[in-house]
Amino acid sequence: MKNLRIVIFEDDQALASMLKLVLSKGGHDVQVFPDPTICPVYRDHETECINGTPCADVIISDYKMPHMTGLDFFKLMRMRGCKAKDENKLLITGSVISAEMKHDIKGLGCCCIKKPFKISKIVNWVDECADREQ
Repeated sequence: MKNLRIVIFEDDQALASMLKLVLSKGGHDVQVFPDPTICPVYRDHETECINGTPCADVIISDYKMPHMTGLDFFKLMRMRGCKAKDENKLLITGSVISAEMKHDIKGLGCCCIKKPFKISKIVNWVDECADREQ
């Protein structure tokens, strides 16, 4: 199985650390950030993503983030030409998933996992992403 480059946007430090530890032990290169403002598509409001290749194989974002929701961040990524595969983007949320959110998630082609979750569910989803990357 391919080792993936995983970027996690999670402001809950305990959850971020746990995800990083578990996914790193799986052989993946994991970077964690507390909010999406580190991403160039957020910072540069004038241009599209200039990278020729994805900067991550997998992107995981919490729904409730500083500055914007994870769902709005995924929408912005798509609008600005993010090269990461939509199906390799995961939204994790403790919020009620409204009909509108379900519609948006489906339209973006990303996955959503509701909190609380078993870590094995995240690991299995990442394994599916690795299968797509081969």
